Amino acid sequence: MEASCATNLRRLLWFSLSVVASSVVISGVARYWVDLPWWKVFRRCVSVAAALTLWIFLRRVHGQSFRSLGLGSWSQGKRQLICGVVLGFGAVLLVGGLYLASQVCRVSVHPDRWRLWRTLIGFLPAAGLIAVLEELIFRGYVLQQLLACSRRLAVAGSSAAYALVHLRPNLAWPSTGFELVGLFLLGWVLAQSFLFTKQLYLAIGLHAALAYCARVNKLLVEFTAPSLQWLVGTSRLVNGVIAWVALLGVGWIVARWAHAPNRTEG
Repeated sequence: MEASCATNLRRLLWFSLSVVASSVVISGVARYWVDLPWWKVFRRCVSVAAALTLWIFLRRVHGQSFRSLGLGSWSQGKRQLICGVVLGFGAVLLVGGLYLASQVCRVSVHPDRWRLWRTLIGFLPAAGLIAVLEELIFRGYVLQQLLACSRRLAVAGSSAAYALVHLRPNLAWPSTGFELVGLFLLGWVLAQSFLFTKQLYLAIGLHAALAYCARVNKLLVEFTAPSLQWLVGTSRLVNGVIAWVALLGVGWIVARWAHAPNRTEG
């Protein structure tokens, strides 16, 4: 018997409170081993706390495994994963090429070559891990719990949660508003990726590609038109109007790809 909307909302509330509580505990211990302000330690501990909390909830509350959240057959999922990666990198390259051609940004390679190559190579597995973890939480758990209420609430609620969690702590208007809109649209695209495919693989591939680009572009590209920040954004990638249009375009491509009559899996 499927759980009711009220039951799932209570589960999400307890899940959120558990993540916060466990993050406080873990960060309280970890801060004695790292030379960082508590808030920064806390933010870094949230991912670990969320993963542990999700595992406990799946085992103790739902009696399910991580695979039940949308990690089905790999023979079918690998094609979706590859499509997500190609779509993510393709969107960034297209928008980046437009920016370079219009001279709103320029190539500016970071002078610290060790840091550059460490990020270019070392962040590859990190981007994949981040994508898997966050998709399991936001589209695998939060979105699917809210589907008991309605599809619209599930997409809007999971996207809003994703945006708020990823918002930078140094709030400033209007840049914060632009960033919130971009993060919400990214969450919306990732939610649609799951709803169209019934799997997390497409969203994971897309998420991993965008996370990687958002990290390495800071070491390769410099934005040269601060007055056009509202239009082109910053190294965060999602906080400009052109990026919003690109995200909507990615969502349209995902919908077309998922509904293509001749598409085959595997």
